[in-house]
Amino acid sequence: MKEFISILISFIFMSIADSIDSAFNNYINVDAVIVCGSLILINFIFKSIGEIGIYTHRTVRKKSSSYLLISGIIGLILGIISFLASDLIVNLFKLTIDQKKLMEVILKLYVIYLPISILHIGLLEIVRLKNDLKLYRKGLIITYISLISLDALAFIFTKNLVALFIATILSDIICFVFLSYKMKLKFQKISKDDIHNVKIYGIPYSLERVSSRIFLLMYGVLASHLGTEKYAIHTICYSVCLTLEIITNAYQATLLIKIPENKTYKKQYVNCMNMKNKCFPLVVSLNFIFSFIYLFISHGSVPISECFPYFLFYIITVFGLYQYETYKTLCITQGKSFILLIGSSIGVGIRLLICLLFLNTSFALFIFGLTNFIDFYIRGFIYKTILSKLYNDNNKRKYLNV
Repeated sequence: MKEFISILISFIFMSIADSIDSAFNNYINVDAVIVCGSLILINFIFKSIGEIGIYTHRTVRKKSSSYLLISGIIGLILGIISFLASDLIVNLFKLTIDQKKLMEVILKLYVIYLPISILHIGLLEIVRLKNDLKLYRKGLIITYISLISLDALAFIFTKNLVALFIATILSDIICFVFLSYKMKLKFQKISKDDIHNVKIYGIPYSLERVSSRIFLLMYGVLASHLGTEKYAIHTICYSVCLTLEIITNAYQATLLIKIPENKTYKKQYVNCMNMKNKCFPLVVSLNFIFSFIYLFISHGSVPISECFPYFLFYIITVFGLYQYETYKTLCITQGKSFILLIGSSIGVGIRLLICLLFLNTSFALFIFGLTNFIDFYIRGFIYKTILSKLYNDNNKRKYLNV
């Protein structure tokens, strides 16, 4: 529980700082709100591919610098693709001409942003998985002090979204250099075993993330057809919903540290359920408390009053996310990444289908909020069911061989 509280405090600090960062963007104008909301979905897909080395490290827990390097290289390749295909990507969304021009400029900056951001986030996770929470907190503090300071300067002197995006890149560089120095980071040569582990653990996990987020991109594209006003409301409510995931992410990060490695499924399951029962009241309470704080900070040029009552349907996602993060962690620690792909494909597919069915109704925004909960609850249920079946089948085989 001590680790959870420590990580939770760090994650809450991170989420508040992210909300302040978003607020700088959202206070520029409605165009900035919509462009940032659209970029969130693009960012998800690129990072789902680029972080394949880090996903592998979550299971292997060896040669961390090699897997970090793999992620950095892939991030650079994706950045080049973003630069070359920026004019095609912006046309996925129903945006105005000015919004498309702004989004295209930022996508060209991904050639710098993606590899740096992936290396920065990956190194922070490596520090956390080593349970060096003191250095982890220092890294977060340096990241967000530099980010908010640079954001403030960019906002005061330019009120330009591109300048704010450059501020994000600079803050990532500052933290990465600091952590590299403190850890005496030296990149190791990538071996055949590293590539083999990426194929076994990283690729299935990455495919799960990519397929899920492609569907979420389609979810965002559908929302963009609700009209500018409703799409702006959806963008704010959904961004708060995403920021709130920081609380359940803290819970999952604790599970990754606390669940013993190289142990049986039964022992990991028992430890996981104990943590689940202990953390549930705190996670749910904080979700509802911070949802209003994040909304107040990040609503920008969209009036808070216009976000209600839709907002309430977005923030109940926590009840689905809690189950999802619990059984997702068990899949990772057991090296069963393929289960994640099955569950997420079904969950997010159902989300998209429901949104499509109700897109042209007067209550579409309520449905767009509710489907977040439905999606994650279904994923968690599928993970739990398949893991349980695999465990029972293994026990039957052992019994028959005795």
